[in-house]
Amino acid sequence: MAPRFVRSTLLAAALVSLTPACGEKEVRPSLDLLTASCAGIQPMAGVTHLRFRVTGPGLDTPRERVSTVEWAQEDVPALPPGSARVLEVRAYVGAPGQGGQLVSVGRTAPFDVAEGQAPKVRVFLRRLGEFVPVNLASDPKTCSLPAEARAAHTATTLPDGRVLITGGYLPQPNGSRPVSGTTEVFNPADGTFSAGPDVGARAFHTASLLPDGHVFLAGGAESFAPVSLQSTARLVDVATGAVSELTPKVARYQHSAAVDAAGHVLLVGGRAAEGSGVFTAEAFDSASNRFVDVAGDMRRVDTTLTVMADGKTFLIAGGADTQGPVAEVVAVGFSGTDLERLTNVPPRLRVPRVGAAVAVLGRPDESPRPLLMGGFDDVAPTLDARAVGASEVLEDVMAVSDGPALMPRSNPCAVSLADGRVVALGGRGTGIGTTYAVPWAELITPYAGAQPTVLGLTLMPQPRVWHTCSALPDGSVLVVGGVDDSTGETRANTEALVVMPPPRD
Repeated sequence: MAPRFVRSTLLAAALVSLTPACGEKEVRPSLDLLTASCAGIQPMAGVTHLRFRVTGPGLDTPRERVSTVEWAQEDVPALPPGSARVLEVRAYVGAPGQGGQLVSVGRTAPFDVAEGQAPKVRVFLRRLGEFVPVNLASDPKTCSLPAEARAAHTATTLPDGRVLITGGYLPQPNGSRPVSGTTEVFNPADGTFSAGPDVGARAFHTASLLPDGHVFLAGGAESFAPVSLQSTARLVDVATGAVSELTPKVARYQHSAAVDAAGHVLLVGGRAAEGSGVFTAEAFDSASNRFVDVAGDMRRVDTTLTVMADGKTFLIAGGADTQGPVAEVVAVGFSGTDLERLTNVPPRLRVPRVGAAVAVLGRPDESPRPLLMGGFDDVAPTLDARAVGASEVLEDVMAVSDGPALMPRSNPCAVSLADGRVVALGGRGTGIGTTYAVPWAELITPYAGAQPTVLGLTLMPQPRVWHTCSALPDGSVLVVGGVDDSTGETRANTEALVVMPPPRD
């Protein structure tokens, strides 16, 4: 229970007027503020002041109150009825507005306020920019661990904010890679991992969130040494645990997938069991629950695939054919169930690359565009290929522009945040005749009419490659699994980490 707050004259002057609109009965959310962590610097270490800040539709300006750390429930702003409210708690060393330093932040997931009904909300307060293990809400000083260590798995953020983690392999010190067919569901509301349905053994597969909330799993390796491929796809209903089995026409792994607003899932590239490229494109139509033919080949491996802001244009960028890296950026879209190329003269990348990552940079009101990051400039990183530090903005179907410089590596994990920024984590760097996992973490921020900026975050505690990063409803990022081979010994990353980027405003 929060201790009482003794209000000072200075703080009283900082309170925002909370006069309710005519006819509206305001209510005050009941806040459960979790201020402990199971590792790292504690969120409240050195903190002297808290700012409670509420935003949401219909609130022209944020509603704010400032208190000392001796806060009480009445310091949370009262709110009129409405939807998608977000309560944010900012913790400062020193008074905000007087040079105080912001050190910790926590937010609720969006919640609704009904007239006369005070909602109960929970906030995990997290130290800014610090990677810490996930902790439990029931016992914040206890770390919460996934049931399995995984690499080359998928993590899909569901509409309700939970994260579905599927498949992957378990890195072993002897180099073996047993493949998992299990799933786990991470619930950010309480910090728990729970078992999900079996989806068949698969690693280096894809998982696509469909418009109806189902998750479509495709391809993957069923085993290694030798490689055998998973011949089925799965349609997963996380709410009920139901899993439907589907059969694609082509088995593949290490491919790319993306889904448009109409629910078409496009699969391109990948490798066959013997390592050759799979150049047959394929699509799943979620409206009819079947695979549809896609005319023509897409001669790419280690490529990226993304959908533009219009919700219907797919961009295929990077990757290699049988001759080497390919510079052309191909735009395609569905007309009914037919896939059509949208440009006869496609734009070209400044730096052809394989093994890049892509994420959308910018909020809906900022002309969001895909940002292509990292990769190798050739197909043989242990010979003469170099890691790429340049990023490129996929402006539209006709143009590519230079993006900001990033730390050079291939296969970073990249995720778009709700506020329009992109976080890039880990990946694989190059040395003399070798590659290795790296711990680098960067935050990319877009600006209208100007070059995006890059902020280097604190290094991850362990280097990681073949991990996942997922945006959570509170604005933090969940990092799960991966491999650390930076010392020459292959080690599994067993901890799930969470990092809270600094606020954009």
